[in-house]
Amino acid sequence: MTEFLTNVRFMVLAGSNFFLFLVVSAWSFLSIFVSDLGANTWDIGVLMASAGITSLGSLPFIAPLIDQYGRKNFIVFGILTVGLSNLGFIFFESYSQWMLLIRLLQGLAFAACFNACSTALVDLLPYHKRVQGIGLYGISGSLAVAIGPYLGETVLIHYGFNAYFVLLAIFGIFGACLGLTFTELPRADRSREPRVKFFPTVFDGRHIAMMALVAVFGSGFAAMNTFFPLFAKSLGMRAGIFFTSYGVFLIFVRVILGSLVDRMDRDKIIFFCLIGFGALLVATSQIQALWQTGFLGGLFGVTQGISYPAMMARMVDRSTEINRAIVVSLFTGSFGVGINLSVLLWGFIANFQSLSFMFVFGGCLMLLAAFFCVLMFALNRSPSAPTQEIVPHK
Repeated sequence: MTEFLTNVRFMVLAGSNFFLFLVVSAWSFLSIFVSDLGANTWDIGVLMASAGITSLGSLPFIAPLIDQYGRKNFIVFGILTVGLSNLGFIFFESYSQWMLLIRLLQGLAFAACFNACSTALVDLLPYHKRVQGIGLYGISGSLAVAIGPYLGETVLIHYGFNAYFVLLAIFGIFGACLGLTFTELPRADRSREPRVKFFPTVFDGRHIAMMALVAVFGSGFAAMNTFFPLFAKSLGMRAGIFFTSYGVFLIFVRVILGSLVDRMDRDKIIFFCLIGFGALLVATSQIQALWQTGFLGGLFGVTQGISYPAMMARMVDRSTEINRAIVVSLFTGSFGVGINLSVLLWGFIANFQSLSFMFVFGGCLMLLAAFFCVLMFALNRSPSAPTQEIVPHK
């Protein structure tokens, strides 16, 4: 772990990711702002979801550009725009659909920064250190998610919304300044070469099956993260201990077990995580005591803490310098699609039956995906082998 903490490039990327998620996590209070300006619940839902539209929809266009022109410019542009764009809300005195333009821009900027940071990270990591490096890097985002809403709410309560938006802009400026210090690894100048295309990479690289698995993991994450608080409330329990346990165990496994996971077969890790996630969801439907929520939160943290970096590492093992940003975006996009689409499905199932039934159904879906996982890996046994890297021009 020391080699990552002493690597200046790695720490700059982790710091940029930290400031990015300070802004993103504090966006939760935008719903209060637009509500105070007269927006109804439908308006709020559309506004908050609109950033996700451009965040996911822009990937086929942004990812090839990151591969062609490098990572740094997109990191700096993205996080600076994510931060400064919040100042646009200050000029509204009542709710307006023009606010959607700001959110659409924020989604585009987030996609640029997040995927450029993730791609630059993978550039730094050798095959045998990828799971550990991705996991440790992800802690920066987790810490920001824990800190950002608290800072945002504190400023909001004491100084009002204008100061809150200025704070988000400052986060963006700090992140951009840090990004400016990043030095990319030497690579070939491909600015004048034809861009590697997004959709051919999906099919030629045989990524579709793995993308489906990533989306399934995203759906399981959405089920727990979105609906467990409601389920706990229906049982007369608090959900706080679940998420505290989740955060503690997620950080623990990424710090302590990252190097061990790198020495194991990625396919087997993903398979056992699917089994664990399935068992977690089914067991959630049967909780009866508060201590059980802490235990399940810990299992959730272990599963998520291992599966996310392992899946990302497995996908980028198939990438090269010329298409790495595209492959990274295939992973992040698949996880995002799994989260956003499944929320609608889980909500429908819970409304039609019950939350308890929804968790059982979700667990069965995970277990079914585990068998699909075995079949997929059996048909294609070369996924975990590192691809031959293209040596950059010195």
